[in-house]
Amino acid sequence: MTNETSRTPRLLRSPALRWAVPVGAVVAIGAGVALSSGSADAAAQLPPKSAAQLLADVAKAPERSLSGTVVETARLGLPELPGMAGSTSLQSLVTGSHTARVWYGTDEKARVSLVGDLAETDVVRNGSDVWLWSSMTNEATHYALKQHEGAAAKAPAAASTLAADPAAAARQALAAVDPTTKVAVDGTGYVAGRPVYELTLAPRDARSLVGSVRVAIDSATSVPLRLQVFAKGGSDPAFETGFTEVQFEQPAASIFSFTAPKGAKVTEGSVPGSGDRPSAPGAPKKAEPGAPARPAGDEDIVGQGWTSVAVLHGVDLGAVAKDATAGAVLGAASTVTGPYGTGRLLKTALVSVLVVGDTAYVGAVDPSVVEKAAADAATATAAGTAR
Repeated sequence: MTNETSRTPRLLRSPALRWAVPVGAVVAIGAGVALSSGSADAAAQLPPKSAAQLLADVAKAPERSLSGTVVETARLGLPELPGMAGSTSLQSLVTGSHTARVWYGTDEKARVSLVGDLAETDVVRNGSDVWLWSSMTNEATHYALKQHEGAAAKAPAAASTLAADPAAAARQALAAVDPTTKVAVDGTGYVAGRPVYELTLAPRDARSLVGSVRVAIDSATSVPLRLQVFAKGGSDPAFETGFTEVQFEQPAASIFSFTAPKGAKVTEGSVPGSGDRPSAPGAPKKAEPGAPARPAGDEDIVGQGWTSVAVLHGVDLGAVAKDATAGAVLGAASTVTGPYGTGRLLKTALVSVLVVGDTAYVGAVDPSVVEKAAADAATATAAGTAR
């Protein structure tokens, strides 16, 4: 299948981000920040299409500018988070429902405005410039992306942009379709008043916590308009993001211009480098004896497909615990021991997170899978030290 991420300008691109929900968990646990619906109404009268045809349509669909309103809902089974009611903070995306206005243009232009009760958080990208603005704190952070980071995998507020971009989230899922995936067409319907085909993906591996992923594909443009992720055995989506209204037209250039309001605190942020990641799935790279620790935010992927595990390095549990939101999430974790030593394990409806030392193992998998990834890493480190 053609990789569409190279020609769909969004704030976020990363081969590691296979599923929207694990992204939110990685950010929430590893960095202290993170990441409605209803089924389509009556069936739409559309000509029948096979799953292969729909996948091909999405792959070859031309890039389109658009604007609209997106509703994101997370029902991950996390504990109640402090101060999240009506919040527009990026942390709030891990629980409850949130509304965002979105604009996507061409030439690496995008804007996401998360709207809440008398507050707003904006992520604005205009070429190499990215701004993160919060009206609650009256703070703006500017990030300058280098040319080779034009498709920055580490762009700030990654979870929020994915959650507010159903098309990008769905393309991430569709790009991961492989022989371990059951794919089927499950009727037609309407999303944002537009007729859609409903495509379902389901893992063949029982170790995945995902029961199925449902993608609503616009019949006219082949743009995914909604993504729903169902936990295994769940009847309601554990995570979903979809348009409630959408227009396929070029937004005005002024939408992507951002000037910090008078009196706002403005800071320059830094975008972490891509790091030294393996070019193919496999065991995480280990530091040579005496080598410096892996930098915060550095990431590896072990395993493949539905049972892949993201390995996030440089996790500072002390700093995480000081953040009220991340601390509440961490407080729901249990202490576990194994060949990897002692760690903290959190399992939600869709995600398992194991933190051992300064490394987090995250996946939409049974806890035994993240524990095995940690055990394998401990064995590899011990073998390298013995040499």
